[in-house]
Amino acid sequence: MAVREEDRRGKRILVIDIGYKKPDGSLARYRRDSEAATKTAAREEERRIKDRIARTGSPFDAPPPQEPTAAKPVVTFGEVVQRYKATYMVTDLKVTTRRGYSLLLDGVLLPRLKDHEIGAIDGEAASKLDLERTKEKRRKNTRNNAQIVLRSVLRFAVATKDLIAMPSGLPRLKQPEPSILEIPSDGQVEEILALSCPTQRRAFGLMAYGGLRPNEVRALPRRDLKLRREGGVPVGGFLCIRQGFSYGETHTPKTGMREVPLARPLAVLLGEVEEGHRDGFVALTAQGERWGQYGLDNAFEKVRDRAGLAGWSVYALRHYAITTWLRKGIPVHVVQKMAGHRNLATTQHYVHYLKADLEDAARRLNGNGNMLETPSPGP
Repeated sequence: MAVREEDRRGKRILVIDIGYKKPDGSLARYRRDSEAATKTAAREEERRIKDRIARTGSPFDAPPPQEPTAAKPVVTFGEVVQRYKATYMVTDLKVTTRRGYSLLLDGVLLPRLKDHEIGAIDGEAASKLDLERTKEKRRKNTRNNAQIVLRSVLRFAVATKDLIAMPSGLPRLKQPEPSILEIPSDGQVEEILALSCPTQRRAFGLMAYGGLRPNEVRALPRRDLKLRREGGVPVGGFLCIRQGFSYGETHTPKTGMREVPLARPLAVLLGEVEEGHRDGFVALTAQGERWGQYGLDNAFEKVRDRAGLAGWSVYALRHYAITTWLRKGIPVHVVQKMAGHRNLATTQHYVHYLKADLEDAARRLNGNGNMLETPSPGP
């Protein structure tokens, strides 16, 4: 054991060099530059180190005792969902989306995962859920919906620090099945409206000629109806779509406010209700009440069946409006705004169905005097 001086590049350095035996009997060496400026002070430092070795078996300061940390409470999937419903679902989801998510949470996810620790819900658990739904012969779209809601809850748990990160290995979402649009002809729409009572005709006309969704029909006030008349007869105008009404709540439409020009048939249907309280609703039931959540669907089914069009939904009227606009030559990006589509690809989906119109035109041209044939030379 020694305190000695070393010369490093012309500078005098005091070095403490101590050999000692560890508690397990093995030999060790402690060597470092002294913090002291004088040899006397360095020897005092050496003495303190030797004393520490004698007491603890080590020349190093013992680390400060660690305060015992309280174990982090286990957070279950059910507890996360409870907070998710009380906050995120209220502030960030549309009313209709909230309704669908609630049905899947209460009917599918909570019965299976409620008491699971949130950190234990990994790709394996999600894949097991998907397998169970497959065995129930669920369509891909409904299986996807359960996985989408599960992912939404897990992302919420990450945001609230209940989960460190999204789990890996989540099953890949299946491609949605292509939808087949129900598009009635002009004659079929006329028949549906003819078989409807006046209040039904007004509501169905808003969908067939204005492209409104059922929730927008239920929420349309008179103040947002701007009719244009010629000689006292309604010939056009505009509808301003500002809100929808679903499950007892008023909400904004999916893509915000939009304006829709009124075709003459719709202007005529709405001319009767232009006058009245501006906050009153344009489309009401025969009893003068607002249509219920499924009122338009049920009324349409009865009229549809009388017209022999079983299987169609009330949305067939909205599909008819959108394809009619496209057939009239309105640019697809304008139709997108009129229909309230978030993505242009949704509007272009309707363009596919216009190919039948082109094929019919080709057949007509080829069948009417061979109009496409090269004329034979004259005499």
